[in-house]
Amino acid sequence: MKKSLALTAWLALVVWMAAGCWSTGRSVDQQPQPNVLATVSGEPITIEQVRALMVDRPLPAVLIPGRYAGPWTEALERAIRDELLVREAARRGIDAPTRAQQIAELIRREQRDGHGLTADDITDGEARAWYEQNRALFGKVEQADVAWAEFTNGPQARKLLESVTGTDQTTFLRLVREADAAHNGTATIDHKAEGADPMIARAAFAVGTAGGVGLAPDPANNRWWLVRVERISFERVTWDAEVTYQVKSALAAHRQEEHLRRLTDSLRKQWPVDVNETRIADMVKRES
Repeated sequence: MKKSLALTAWLALVVWMAAGCWSTGRSVDQQPQPNVLATVSGEPITIEQVRALMVDRPLPAVLIPGRYAGPWTEALERAIRDELLVREAARRGIDAPTRAQQIAELIRREQRDGHGLTADDITDGEARAWYEQNRALFGKVEQADVAWAEFTNGPQARKLLESVTGTDQTTFLRLVREADAAHNGTATIDHKAEGADPMIARAAFAVGTAGGVGLAPDPANNRWWLVRVERISFERVTWDAEVTYQVKSALAAHRQEEHLRRLTDSLRKQWPVDVNETRIADMVKRES
């Protein structure tokens, strides 16, 4: 039963939420149609299709290099991935009333034939090691020391996010000051997210890793908060059967997503993906 529930939850997550990988290669063509963001083997993916896949959130998600690049990128990746998976499902003779059902059946077969992709396949030792490497996914933050900067220009803050990635705190603060941040400084945040502006705490908790950086957008108030985590600690979690199963399920979902990513990467060799990078950058800038 647990294995079935884990599979069902993963399928729902993958089909409707998970992000794949997108091309960083050629533009769609020399004069792409204004409403086309990408093509898959010549099949257009339009602005309307991508917008329909965007996740509705109370606040824009924290942008974290290598983990989350923003709603337009996330939705475009999903649209590209789904087009590739539908084509592969058809190639394998998988027929279903809807595209979503085709994709779900393809994923079921991939998991069935894969190895180590369910919670039951994962040993306690594997789970514990992965838990230690991904501590921010479990439990609550106890305390975090951060450096931060507040901006009133979204594109400027996004661009600076790339520049400060991988820097130390001193360099981070120098760069944000040179960029004329509206305000900047350092802070210590406790487990109640007190000690700094709530948007700073939100970014720090989302980053969850010492040395990591994130950008918390608040476009409704014309504010963007760039945050670097210097140190972070987490509340102690008792390692019991419930936590063990939670970790195994999370690790299984991670492996399943990686398996799906490798599959979609391989499908690009059969059906080339071209992204109109200029157009997607324009959409991000317009709505950031």
